[in-house]
Amino acid sequence: MNEMNEALSLEVPEEIWDDINELRLDSNKIKIFIAGDSTACNYPHTGSPNRYPRTGWGQVLGELFNDEIQVVNCAISGRSSKSFLSEENFDYICRNVSEGDYLIIQFAHNDSKESDAARYTSPVDNTYQECIYKYLNAARKNGANPILATSVTRNVSGDNTLVPYGEALKAIGRDENIPVLDIYSLSQEHLKQNPDEHTLLYMRLMPEDARFTDYPEFINSEYYEPGSHDNTHLNILGARYIAGIAAHELKRLNHPLAEYLI
Repeated sequence: MNEMNEALSLEVPEEIWDDINELRLDSNKIKIFIAGDSTACNYPHTGSPNRYPRTGWGQVLGELFNDEIQVVNCAISGRSSKSFLSEENFDYICRNVSEGDYLIIQFAHNDSKESDAARYTSPVDNTYQECIYKYLNAARKNGANPILATSVTRNVSGDNTLVPYGEALKAIGRDENIPVLDIYSLSQEHLKQNPDEHTLLYMRLMPEDARFTDYPEFINSEYYEPGSHDNTHLNILGARYIAGIAAHELKRLNHPLAEYLI
């Protein structure tokens, strides 16, 4: 299997965040909801299954904000902008996002799967844009503020499949005056300038990888013995790096959320 096919095959539907309805929302805090896929979602680091150090950037985004912000990560692995619309997590966002809150929207990895009618969308025939507008409308209906985010680049040489989706998001951002966090361009540029760092960001793990053996979560992880050769998903170091890119973009845009960054 070549690198491109390997990267795409790794993006399969996984567990829904089963306890989302049990999450306690703090009415005294500004909330940042996240709608997205496996590069953003939460992964269990204890119990069974334990996927440490696999981590979504949305899982650690809250580390970068002060106590006035609550990050509500509703992203689910394996979902596209189309399939997420039928999920309980999207319904949860619609029921709970409120005036003054924010909704970050990041999809594309699974939208590009032409063989999967349940997930496939295209920026060429506007099916992708039509789905994105449903998130924008859900946020606006409740007085919340949408934020668009391009996808994390895959660590696959010559892979341009995410580019048209990112360009479509940027066009929506311009047309609707919505901020766009260009995570794709910045993560792509980082890998070009630092080609050896792919093992630092992605789930490229040696068996019993020495970088993580000091963490008890890793000793009990499903990745401890076999390792991993994944060019799509992030380890905890990569998740924190990508969350840092999102924070950098908020500062660059002089976004109101930037004042809450620590």
